[in-house]
Amino acid sequence: MMFIGGNNRHVRTKIASNRQSIKNGPSSDIEIPGYLQLYQTPPGDDISLTEFDEIAMERLKLLKTFENCKDNHSIHSEEFKAKLKKACESIKLIVFPEQKPFNTEEADELWRRDNIGHFILRLAFCRTPENQKWFTQIEGELFRFRMRQEREVVVDASLSKVNIDIHRLTDEEKKPMAVDLENACQVYSLDMPKKVFYRVDFLDAIELVRRGSVHLKKGFAYFPFDDLVTILVSKMKNTMMAAMARAFKHLALLEEEGRLLPRLARLSNNAYSGKDYSGEQADGAIIITRHMIDKLVVRSFAPCMKQMHKHLRLNHHLKYGARRQYGLFLKGIGLSLDEAIAMMRDEFTKKITSDKFDKEYAYNIRYMYGKEGRRVPQKALSCATIILNNPPSAVDCHGCPFRHSEKQVLKQKLSSESVLKKEQVDRISELAELNQYDKACTRFFEFTHHLEEGELGQLITHPNQFYEESQKIIGERIAAKRAQSQTETKEEPMDIQ
Repeated sequence: MMFIGGNNRHVRTKIASNRQSIKNGPSSDIEIPGYLQLYQTPPGDDISLTEFDEIAMERLKLLKTFENCKDNHSIHSEEFKAKLKKACESIKLIVFPEQKPFNTEEADELWRRDNIGHFILRLAFCRTPENQKWFTQIEGELFRFRMRQEREVVVDASLSKVNIDIHRLTDEEKKPMAVDLENACQVYSLDMPKKVFYRVDFLDAIELVRRGSVHLKKGFAYFPFDDLVTILVSKMKNTMMAAMARAFKHLALLEEEGRLLPRLARLSNNAYSGKDYSGEQADGAIIITRHMIDKLVVRSFAPCMKQMHKHLRLNHHLKYGARRQYGLFLKGIGLSLDEAIAMMRDEFTKKITSDKFDKEYAYNIRYMYGKEGRRVPQKALSCATIILNNPPSAVDCHGCPFRHSEKQVLKQKLSSESVLKKEQVDRISELAELNQYDKACTRFFEFTHHLEEGELGQLITHPNQFYEESQKIIGERIAAKRAQSQTETKEEPMDIQ
């Protein structure tokens, strides 16, 4: 556990001598990258709250950037590497070996930040199973990518720092079982002389055993260097899950509760770091009125907003959770305060009097627009906030349909979209079942806008982003049709009388 100093304290103490320190290089000439030690040693530094926030957001930005690149490009492609490398230019972390500074002190500082950021996010994402699963999965994939960029000699040298008994076979040990290794590990006989093999307790190679790509003998698993990354990723993820389970039990005992816990909550609940949708419109932007909403719902609203709008029209009422989520979304797309109040009054007064609406509901709308209370305009809620905060009950209509709907209910909702084919409904439902809610919403966007899977080129992480991207595509298509129509008109031959 690290100790957090005050905002004005910038103290970095040495880890106590009785603790295992993080070594960036062994006694040999080969320097071992910090991440290859599988984040086994927690940091022991004193850091300021300012540095705490900076390092945590830096790490979170790296993970989100990596995830976004992975969703849009094959992780083995040059396009993926180029996009990730460009995105990492502003991040003070080493992702590619060539990014490592020549200066040893600078490199040590970057690995220090890497280790601290990882452990901060462990604390931040240990509170729910969904958060734990996402964090361990994305950290495992990042580790896998980093390791594949390393030279074999560097990875091999790092094994002495890993808390797992991995033995590299000598040529004498490999020779008697060469045929078994060749068959079990599916290695070409011509490649066998130059292939490096390892031995590990078969319990540490369960993933490879499950795939049937190892040679088993007397309780040990034998595998080539190419599969070493699978062993290490599995070890790291298992260690992380166990550590996060223990951390969750002890969070309530933290002495830093007043300062640290709110920061950890913000990191996990508001992992969205994109554009803020506060409702401020650029000059020349289309003015949104309440009379336009019904058409916009069909074309450009995310499923969560469609769900609440439909409920509003049918029941002429929304509970507080839905009023806030939907109201801030409408504010974010540019609906003015007067129009928002008029729209809600039109619906609510089909069941209640106008006076009751003014007394019980109008204040809340003005508050969201910054005209009451603290007079601070509120921003539209991101997908992360919607998913993790204020989950809906059985009678509520707010929340995220991909997260908060039962599988069959979600399929029914998706099937009601006439443009979706059965295989597309199944694909979206499959992603939702895997807790990949942002990907499910992105595929919904692509399929309903007649795009190929992955064609959008980014993940949907905010309902207002969904609306904005939809309007952009619709606008481009309208402009293209107009241009085509004008071209065809010019090319029509003139009638000669």
